[in-house]
Amino acid sequence: MDIFLSVLSVIGIIIGAVLLIMIISFLLSAALYESVFGKRFEIYDSAHLPDLNDYPGLVNEPVTFPSEREYNYTGFYYHDEKYDSFKGLIVFSHGIFDGQLSYLPEIAYFAKHGYKVFGFDNTGCHLSGGKSLRGLPQSAEDLNAALKFVTKDNKLPLFLFGHSWGGYAVSAVHCYNLYDIKGVFVQSGFDSSCEMVLEEGSAMMGRWIYILKSYIKLYERIKYGKASGYTAHAGIAKASTNGTKFMILHSTDDKTISLKNSVLANVAKNDNITLVTEKHKGHNSLDSNRAIKHKEQLDSLFEASFAKKQRTNKNRRDFFKEKVDKKIYYELDSKLMKLIADFYETAGVAPDSVPPLNK
Repeated sequence: MDIFLSVLSVIGIIIGAVLLIMIISFLLSAALYESVFGKRFEIYDSAHLPDLNDYPGLVNEPVTFPSEREYNYTGFYYHDEKYDSFKGLIVFSHGIFDGQLSYLPEIAYFAKHGYKVFGFDNTGCHLSGGKSLRGLPQSAEDLNAALKFVTKDNKLPLFLFGHSWGGYAVSAVHCYNLYDIKGVFVQSGFDSSCEMVLEEGSAMMGRWIYILKSYIKLYERIKYGKASGYTAHAGIAKASTNGTKFMILHSTDDKTISLKNSVLANVAKNDNITLVTEKHKGHNSLDSNRAIKHKEQLDSLFEASFAKKQRTNKNRRDFFKEKVDKKIYYELDSKLMKLIADFYETAGVAPDSVPPLNK
């Protein structure tokens, strides 16, 4: 009897220890997750943003629309003043720790090519409401809210443009709803929110973070329900089967989102999907080569000019104002931009008159 009680006691201790480790692991995962996503990213947190005044003829109209979480988003309709009719409406989804203003060069480009453009700030970003960014699945939820809003009155052919966090959004949003979207451009997007958290976490803290994978997935599940499992490749499979065209761009030297975890590497190809692989374009793959070089030079000079503790956003903004050549800094890759414009043109044509895209 004493032996039996001793065995039960040992088993109880082991079970208790395992439960304690699991609880600590879950709490640690939650704390790490919230340390990254549990805060807002204000407009003044952006070290440098394009200025609307630098894009003559670009008109913007501010709007607000509701989220499902009791706050409002802020967005802007853009168009070039020389147009009073448009080829289509392009909805932009921005990258993380950013806002729609960062994409004014791309927005202005498409406006000049005859499109109306809608850009908005995600939850907890810049001008939109929300106490924090919440998490990586949030961008797809935000885009779904934006599409519900714009499709109420939109009569134009509808297109999507997404970069990074937004690249995930314009892909995974189709797991929420299937809209009548003609074409989607995906730039430097990631495929899975959990895998992206682990990839970034391992870069900052080491590969031991993969031990917490199941707890991070559980925490996202608690926050987002089944939407936590929405992947870019699953959304693209649904939408492309429904007739939506996709162009997916990724650079093999992207240090922010590896090729392994990219949308491009995980999607199952079909006739509605075009893949574009670059080699030396980094994460902001639509920058011109001159812009890439100029940004690298500015970053190196900034780091050489300020000690680590002095590398604040304020100092970076002041440094940027003094040193930047805005014409070069915001210059886009003309060949890639034309490729996207041609893709939208082709995707917007009636199916029986669309020439095949070069794969």
